[in-house]
Amino acid sequence: MDGIQAFMNTNRKRISGRLEQLPRGFAIVTEAGDHWVLEDVEPANDHFGNEVTVEGEVVGLDRLRVDWLGEIAN
Repeated sequence: MDGIQAFMNTNRKRISGRLEQLPRGFAIVTEAGDHWVLEDVEPANDHFGNEVTVEGEVVGLDRLRVDWLGEIAN
């Protein structure tokens, strides 16, 4: 398996929702009420409470190792 196939086989997700600070850490709460705890990210204070999109690799049942985070424009 070459590097491209290995990269494509990883469990990647793009998730949008409201960014919150929860007891378990930074998290995205989706419209459906799902909670995704974010790893390897330090969001800016002005992002909290706003709608954001994150992309990364799933590393647990409800954990996402974040590659990037961006605020959704209104």
